[in-house]
Amino acid sequence: MLMEATKSIVTQEQIDEFDEFGYIVVRNALPQGKVQELMQAIERLKTDFERSNHRKEVYGLDIRPIVDKDDTFIDLMEWPTTFPLAVRFLNHFSIQLMTSHLIMVPPHPEKRNIGWHDDGGSPALRVNGIRAFGSLKVGFFLTDLLEPNMGSLMVVPGSHRLQGSPPFAPDSRDPIGAVELKVHAGDAVIFQQGVWHAGAPNYSTQTRVVLYYGYGYRVFRPIDFEQMPPALLAKCTPIGKQLLGYKASHLGYFIPTDADVPLKAWCQEHFGDNWMG
Repeated sequence: MLMEATKSIVTQEQIDEFDEFGYIVVRNALPQGKVQELMQAIERLKTDFERSNHRKEVYGLDIRPIVDKDDTFIDLMEWPTTFPLAVRFLNHFSIQLMTSHLIMVPPHPEKRNIGWHDDGGSPALRVNGIRAFGSLKVGFFLTDLLEPNMGSLMVVPGSHRLQGSPPFAPDSRDPIGAVELKVHAGDAVIFQQGVWHAGAPNYSTQTRVVLYYGYGYRVFRPIDFEQMPPALLAKCTPIGKQLLGYKASHLGYFIPTDADVPLKAWCQEHFGDNWMG
């Protein structure tokens, strides 16, 4: 998918925005035809998801992994409007897909899918008290979330720079400075693991649907699989195989050869030889 796309451009403005706020919104990341295709696949598989042992015990439908459940989910790993940004923000070619994740949140004014947290596992890896940046997520939103309290993603801008959690005002359910993102179906949000975030309550009449694809460095363990099914790898591009854990040499995760990381040549083509600084 990615290798066939036109050359991608990541601007310095996007890099600066991500560094400052810890997240960026990508408008119209998915065409409406792809949104409909994904929604149809989710509806077709919903009963299986609800019965899955991988379903998380929270309000709504929360399940991972998703990338192996239908071919339409594979494309999103290398989606041309978001994947180049994820690569550039991580600033490395030896990366992997850490997780693929479906969340559906039906209306309920008293329940949230999940409360305030940062990502990256527990206990946290911290540098000078600040969550180390080792992964990020791309959230593909498949429903319009344009009004307050529709279950959208809430974030605290800049909270990836904090030592510990953001402060709360007395009797407030949300931290000081929290914002609820307003997105159209097809928009994407990319945020790094240290940004504090939560799902807003859903007071609306519709179910909020989002797909999260998490990326991180290959020296870390992925969340979803030790090894991806060979049948899934056979459907992927060389870069897709890298993202799903394939390596060509024994030390391919830690001292990769070019055969281990086909993404390296793609990065040099799109970002230049000295893009990693």
